[in-house]
Amino acid sequence: MMQKNQLDRISTYEAAAIITSTMLGAGLLTLPRALTQKTLSPDGWIVLIVEGLVFILIIYMNAKIVKKHNVLSFFDYTKEGCGLVIGNILNLCISLYFLGVASFEARAMAEMVKFFLLQFTPMGVTIFAFVICAIYMVVGGISDMSKIFPFFLSITLVILLVVYGLSMNMFQVNNLRPLLGLGVGSITSALTVVSISFLGVELMLFLPKYVKNKEKLFKAAAIGFGIPLTLYILTFVVVVGALTASEVMTMTWPTISLFQSFEIRGIFIERFESFLLVIWTIQFFTTFVVYTYFAASGLENVFGWPVKKNVLLIGALAYMASLLPQDTNEVLVYSDFLGYVFIVVFCVLPILIFLLVSAKRRFKAS
Repeated sequence: MMQKNQLDRISTYEAAAIITSTMLGAGLLTLPRALTQKTLSPDGWIVLIVEGLVFILIIYMNAKIVKKHNVLSFFDYTKEGCGLVIGNILNLCISLYFLGVASFEARAMAEMVKFFLLQFTPMGVTIFAFVICAIYMVVGGISDMSKIFPFFLSITLVILLVVYGLSMNMFQVNNLRPLLGLGVGSITSALTVVSISFLGVELMLFLPKYVKNKEKLFKAAAIGFGIPLTLYILTFVVVVGALTASEVMTMTWPTISLFQSFEIRGIFIERFESFLLVIWTIQFFTTFVVYTYFAASGLENVFGWPVKKNVLLIGALAYMASLLPQDTNEVLVYSDFLGYVFIVVFCVLPILIFLLVSAKRRFKAS
């Protein structure tokens, strides 16, 4: 009979699918509006390219840190660098961050469903059903998640690309002009807006424990990051090119609004936003599942509690936290806050812990 640690091993492709599926949450549906509001122009695709290149470098740097110090999980790495007490405090904070992202995804899903599908269904009921299904999935462990995520991702990519192709009859390249009409300043001022859409790539720091070939961590993370980045750029170009930047600024869910604005007659299905709503409910689900799992793993590392019991606690807390925002505007403010925490977890902490561990190991060696 296979041991548990063997069962939890995942391939490079599965690791990339986990990162991609986690990144494709609420960001793609709201990113065109957030970028156009910040840049006040159709130049948001340039922001995505610039910040995407920066994050590729950060991914490479983190992969080098993992390889050099043989990091299995960032939870253990923080303890080595900061000591048991401070390390546990940091790990608890990281777990709370994961819990916060999970609750945000649950609430964002409920907001979308209420706006487009179930207008008279209480939001608490929608979130409760969502959380219960997610808990059932998380209990199976990361190996079960890694098997089903590539399937969900394939369906998402096919449907998304087909619907984008069908919407091209509305696309006008003039809606993306003038290039840099407001100067470089509009680009630099919008760089922080993208952070919430890149949530998920930080999981590369916690995946080495489960990946069969840790030497290919950079490949898995780069592919897992590159697919959503490409989709973000394509989405922004298609949505703004079809609807104009000034119109996109006023929409809460511009990507879905695009698909509501056209129909193709003469075929079995004339309205296509239903497909997007279905696949994006699945993407909210996968993101919630992964963050719930790693939040539960963080509690196991700190307190020694079993992951399966932690999942129930995280699910209950995520449900209550998801109901705290009073409206959509508070949800968006909450997402901005998570974006700043993400920068700390993915960009700042790894460098600080690396310096501390390097100093400790040199001291011990001497």
